[in-house]
Amino acid sequence: MKVINNYKDNISRDEPLQTKEGVDCYDNYFPFYQPIIELSSGKVAGHEALARTRTQYGDIVSAGALFVDSVIPINKKILIDRYLRNRAITNFSQYNDFEFLTLNISPGWIDLLEVSQISPTIKMIEQAGINPGQIVIEITEQNGNLENIKRLTQEYHQAGIRVAIDDFGAGHSQIDRIIEVEPEFIKIDMKLFKAACKGGVAANVALTLAEFSNRSGSKIIFEGVETEEGLHFAIDCGADYVQGWLFNAAVAKPDKSNIYYEQVSDLKKSYLARKKQRITFLAKENKLVSEKVLELCQYLRATSIDGSTIKKSLISALTRLGVLRYYICDSEGTQISANYEMKKDVDVVTLNKKHIGYNWCHRPYFPLLHAMNDLDTDHLVVSTPYKDIVSAQLCKTYGVFISSAKVLLIDVLVADETLY
Repeated sequence: MKVINNYKDNISRDEPLQTKEGVDCYDNYFPFYQPIIELSSGKVAGHEALARTRTQYGDIVSAGALFVDSVIPINKKILIDRYLRNRAITNFSQYNDFEFLTLNISPGWIDLLEVSQISPTIKMIEQAGINPGQIVIEITEQNGNLENIKRLTQEYHQAGIRVAIDDFGAGHSQIDRIIEVEPEFIKIDMKLFKAACKGGVAANVALTLAEFSNRSGSKIIFEGVETEEGLHFAIDCGADYVQGWLFNAAVAKPDKSNIYYEQVSDLKKSYLARKKQRITFLAKENKLVSEKVLELCQYLRATSIDGSTIKKSLISALTRLGVLRYYICDSEGTQISANYEMKKDVDVVTLNKKHIGYNWCHRPYFPLLHAMNDLDTDHLVVSTPYKDIVSAQLCKTYGVFISSAKVLLIDVLVADETLY
């Protein structure tokens, strides 16, 4: 505790935000540590330091309420927060087998630092004598001045400290922070993740945010992972790290690095088994659809591309497989036919001429279709899943050239490949 006592002395000498009252209550606050597991290695890569306190009955509870209590003076909150950070860093310096320790900092408090003032956290790391690269600062909440956040995170980066954006996807967008801060880690909001595990719009949002995080070059941490299904969904989202009660709650001392290795291995095996089963089912469905799409293509070639007169048996087969519509474009993507609309269990094709003249070459699958036709005649291209505007259901578009000048496009309902 020598470093901590020195830090108390340093507060009174160096920090402009000081209250005697704050120093008096240090001993009732202490850090706990929740493990963060790296999925690729199966080991505990790091821990998040979380504030804890003890009730009058001796129960250990979160100290989070302290920092949002408007009655408690801000100076007192800051002093307790800095004490907790210093204690967490000092304790962490005793462990050598972890990649990082994450520490939370509120953007609102960043605004209270003078421009010329050296970050207290940097001084704590120097005092503890640990590698700055082992510390990750989590920028929490959504308040705070962006320029001040950028200035301080630049200071952290210059010192070798890494940065994480916490609660990404909560409330207002934090994309501006990611652009300015360029964090090494992004933590997906826990409430969003738990809602996403149930499917629906929240799942689509989580998948999109995770894809954005991957493209930004940041590693993704999913917290709040409490079930096997939740872990499977995090894997589907491309998680690099996970944390949550599925492994452990916050504990007094950091977990050993290999303590969850077997558990992670078993969970990944169960994920692989579920994914294999789902992909196998979808692959069989895709094979059936592809066969019928090519049969439709051959029929249209043989009938001078009259899309409204296909035989009922083919219509029935297509509708059973989830075909919503098919239509014909020229080689540049401009639609030259009506939409031939189909409904399940109704063996009739209806025409919708609304989109004649529309051009679809901007769709991601069309350039690929165009290029593949030069390499392999009758090559079938399938888009990634998207939500159909008319039916509001998930579908894919299948495409194949009928002739050198005409393209057949077919929109087909699909099951989601994601496990949730």
